[in-house]
Amino acid sequence: MTKKYPVTYGLIAINVVVFAAMMWYDRTLSYATLVDFGAKVNYRIVDGYLWHLVTPIFLHGSILHLGFNSMALYFVGPLVERFYGPKKYLIFYLLIGTIGNIGSFISSNTVSLGASGAIFGLFAFHIYLFILNREGYKKIFGSQMFTVIALNLVYTFTNPAIDKAGHIFGFVGGLAIYFLFDQFSRHPERLRQLAFAFLIILSIGAGFKYRTYKYSEDYFIDKFSYYYYKGDQEAAWEVEQEYLEYHGEDN
Repeated sequence: MTKKYPVTYGLIAINVVVFAAMMWYDRTLSYATLVDFGAKVNYRIVDGYLWHLVTPIFLHGSILHLGFNSMALYFVGPLVERFYGPKKYLIFYLLIGTIGNIGSFISSNTVSLGASGAIFGLFAFHIYLFILNREGYKKIFGSQMFTVIALNLVYTFTNPAIDKAGHIFGFVGGLAIYFLFDQFSRHPERLRQLAFAFLIILSIGAGFKYRTYKYSEDYFIDKFSYYYYKGDQEAAWEVEQEYLEYHGEDN
């Protein structure tokens, strides 16, 4: 079975191993630990550590978080892997997850982690198939997946602990990726244009966020908090001095 969907089950295994490593390193999963393992933390991204847009895809904050995402990936991943093949599927998964994290970077200053953004992009594959062939999709899948998607969206917007932007941008990002590589619809160019428009807007939003966040008070608070919880008093003091250079006259 694992040979049939090697990427899907490999991703689940990586998530489990990484979570076990995090728990072994720090059972409290403190803020500093999440940053060290690569969670989405805005100050790290604007400081040039761009892998913090990718590594959060493999991190989870609790056994429940890990279990839910692993189960979702187990059910929705194989269809996409079978449709595109393992290599392209893996690339799409990483791209979609990164888009979700860019959306989170733009919309929120809080720490974020989890495979949910990429998984929402996999959910979006059903929307893509429905767009390709509505009648054919209904005959094969019925309407159950739309109910699942709707329930997940409701849960996303009603749970204050969830990174809403990561989920929504992952979902739309998934559609954008499928549209870009579309070879089956009647209007592929129109779909690609929509996908490019989304990616351009995403890039502009990320650039604007970078300019407004870099050296802002939130930037220094987030950076100071990391070193404070890490116990690195010297680095925390340096951040405080840097803050005073930029904002000393405002206080």
